[in-house]
Amino acid sequence: MVRAFREELGTEIIVPPHHELMGAIGAALLVREEIEAGRQSSRFGGFDISETKYDVSPLECKACDNRCEIERLAVNGKVLAHWGGRCDLWEKFPA
Repeated sequence: MVRAFREELGTEIIVPPHHELMGAIGAALLVREEIEAGRQSSRFGGFDISETKYDVSPLECKACDNRCEIERLAVNGKVLAHWGGRCDLWEKFPA
């Protein structure tokens, strides 16, 4: 593809080292423009997400005889998600 562009355009084609990220970088730049222009808002928590302590803890649902093991994901005591039930009764399980 690079060679085809080079031959067709008659110029050097530069392929960045992490070219597979170019679409994501472009999308991020477009979103930043939208936010800066006041057309969008963001709930982005920041790049320090890798430093965040997540708590994943198992819970046993006792709503029926399945006794499903429900996984709970929380950050700073706030439950973000539950998963793992075989039926929908566990969704009523208290956080």
